[in-house]
Amino acid sequence: MPGSAGSHASRQPTTSGWLAFAGLLVCVVGFFNILDGLTALLKDHYYQVGSSRLLIFNYTAWGCIWLILGVAQLVIGGAILARKAWARTPGIALTALVILGQFAFLNAFPLWSTIVIALCVVGIYGLMTPTSGSVAL
Repeated sequence: MPGSAGSHASRQPTTSGWLAFAGLLVCVVGFFNILDGLTALLKDHYYQVGSSRLLIFNYTAWGCIWLILGVAQLVIGGAILARKAWARTPGIALTALVILGQFAFLNAFPLWSTIVIALCVVGIYGLMTPTSGSVAL
């Protein structure tokens, strides 16, 4: 009987396709960052400019930075896809940090950096759009 004292309405969290898309996008960008980090560490002659022409740091430092950020993004993206509500805020923060890093790394490979920045912007939008309490599909 509805409204009786013994019944409990189960509150299911709302699902969001945007969160699922954003979680997948965070994982993809994390994978790209891992590839970028390995390239910077193992084949620094692949990039368009020498290490001295980078805005800050050298290719070895950037390789380590991209590897750390990439692994962290894979973990956070997996948590978003696993419906962990806490993962949205670190996902936004990491993705914003990657955007800043790509701007600093822009001189090394402009096309790749621009593509990753665009994916990050869409990922942040996907993480911020769903209502509070939403989970990935």
